[in-house]
Amino acid sequence: MIALVSLSVGCVAELDGVEGVEREVEIGESLAALRGLNSINLNGTQLNGTQLNGIQLNGIRYNGIRYNGVALTATLLHGTRESDGRLVSGSDFIGVELDATLDDRSTVALRITNVVERSGITYYTVKYDRGGGLWANICGEGLDAIPVRGIWDPATGDYSDDGHSFTFGCQGAAIGKCAEWGYRDWQREEECKGSICQSRDLSYFHRACVRLVRADYCGDGVAHTRTGTAIDLWDALDIQRQTEGTGMSLEAEWTVDGAACVRHTRWRGLGISNPDYDYIMDHCPERWAGNDPRCGGSSSTFYTQNGFLTPLGERRILRNASYTTNFSP
Repeated sequence: MIALVSLSVGCVAELDGVEGVEREVEIGESLAALRGLNSINLNGTQLNGTQLNGIQLNGIRYNGIRYNGVALTATLLHGTRESDGRLVSGSDFIGVELDATLDDRSTVALRITNVVERSGITYYTVKYDRGGGLWANICGEGLDAIPVRGIWDPATGDYSDDGHSFTFGCQGAAIGKCAEWGYRDWQREEECKGSICQSRDLSYFHRACVRLVRADYCGDGVAHTRTGTAIDLWDALDIQRQTEGTGMSLEAEWTVDGAACVRHTRWRGLGISNPDYDYIMDHCPERWAGNDPRCGGSSSTFYTQNGFLTPLGERRILRNASYTTNFSP
């Protein structure tokens, strides 16, 4: 038994029998959150579908046989089997088990039970040992996980990549969902200004998308949305394009650190109450734009002509629109 995993936390699934783990009613977000509505996307609060983020790329075992040199290329796990030096990847990982350490330092065993490739992404069905010989899907029944390099801090939503860890991003939760929407952190896309072109690292777009999906306005890990809320999002590279005629209005422009500016919150309270607005004014008032036309305006670094030379870590690279008629219960 090789204890190998150092994990941070997203929102939790039901990990029955694991000490210190809360019960979460909505496992891996709802299946409805996987579906688009006339090109409008559905979002939710979960950073990830489970407590399991950040699996280290070493010490994986298969029926007592250790794998050496395990690595992640795009979304494909591959490595060398210690017993005979055989190269393994893809479906070879069916049956592989991993020891996962939770944020409270308790451990839980994981098992990969299926591997399938769809549209350039390798999906893994990953289950955890809930005791008594029972195994349950970490993302929720019927949902798969996508390995994404690096880990996210459960409290702040901050991203880090030590080159040796990856996160199983669940379908229906922010990390996996953003990869499925085309912000594939392992890819690059070209952006051109006239005859000058530069290759853009999509990991920045993925990280900004994770903030956007959760309406993490202040970039402090606090979500300001509800599961299944309809949004429209688009980006500076046209991976996702704005949908016309939705009746939505610009909500915010986004960077890897949260909203660069906010025109309106995704949800608001009844009457004059708006807890999300109050939160912004208490924690990051400089990000509130209200009716200021410069937020979403033609001078924004979102546009190639303005932001071409701006580092992606600082640039406004995503925008989203939402309805202004969502009232908090």
